[in-house]
Amino acid sequence: MSFVHQDVWHWQIAMYLFLGGLGGATVAIGAMLHMFERCDRKIISAAVVAAIGFMIIGTLFLLADMLQPLKAVYALTNPRSWIFWGVVFINLYFLAATAYVIPLLKSWPWFEPLVNKIPAPILTLLERYNQMAALGGATAGFLVAIYTGLLISSAPAISFWNTPALPLLFVISAFSTGAAFLLLLFTFSREEGSSTIVRKLEQLDAALIVTELIILGAYFNFAFFLPTGARESAAILFETPMFVIGFLGFGLIIPLLIETYSIFFARHTRGSASLMVTAGCLVLAGGFLLRYYVLHAGVFQYPW
Repeated sequence: MSFVHQDVWHWQIAMYLFLGGLGGATVAIGAMLHMFERCDRKIISAAVVAAIGFMIIGTLFLLADMLQPLKAVYALTNPRSWIFWGVVFINLYFLAATAYVIPLLKSWPWFEPLVNKIPAPILTLLERYNQMAALGGATAGFLVAIYTGLLISSAPAISFWNTPALPLLFVISAFSTGAAFLLLLFTFSREEGSSTIVRKLEQLDAALIVTELIILGAYFNFAFFLPTGARESAAILFETPMFVIGFLGFGLIIPLLIETYSIFFARHTRGSASLMVTAGCLVLAGGFLLRYYVLHAGVFQYPW
């Protein structure tokens, strides 16, 4: 029996999956904070604009990998392809997130003249239905985040990917990176109540990391009982130092320890900002490493 590494999904796809999940989750969490918590509108608007930017860059990485015209046309016109539905979700995301963020940009003095150039009836409509747009953006963001896992798990020839655990792992990881990115932004906010938001984001991210670790444990446990190809993929990952040390160690365990310490023992002062920046950056790096090495470990199994 022989194994061959897949050579279709490259690092560009890993970057697309990472930025897509990050962009979707950032809008979803940011919109929920805006709707249910008193928080800094400037930070939320900056986060949503950055998330839209992440999605645009991620889409460019996807297009760079789909330079084969026939493959691209087939994927984008075939409703049975997850790339087709990904395009639908991403377009809904862009529409909802843009409609949601435009009224928020008035909180930035240099954006206000640009916003005021929008025809008054349209701007009034966007302001009146801002919460509805926020809910639409959050829903579309969740769909984009979970789609990134469904896209990979739909490859039946690679048994390590073809499992319901992978979409769940990717969506939890996406929301962890989204919470970490918002944590980075709110750490430097001087608005009243920002420390409360920082604490809630710490708690959310810590809970998501614990959930991610549980899913990873179940995922690898099942992998060792699945066909030989899945066992081979799991073995490849455990033999890769950058996955074990880089992702598991620095991308999950250390941020969890930092956030746990901050939640229970540290006071949220300017001096503790460096801890949050460190934890947030490590979670973001870990989110990319997870996707890169899961793609890297995909192998086809041949019976000869």
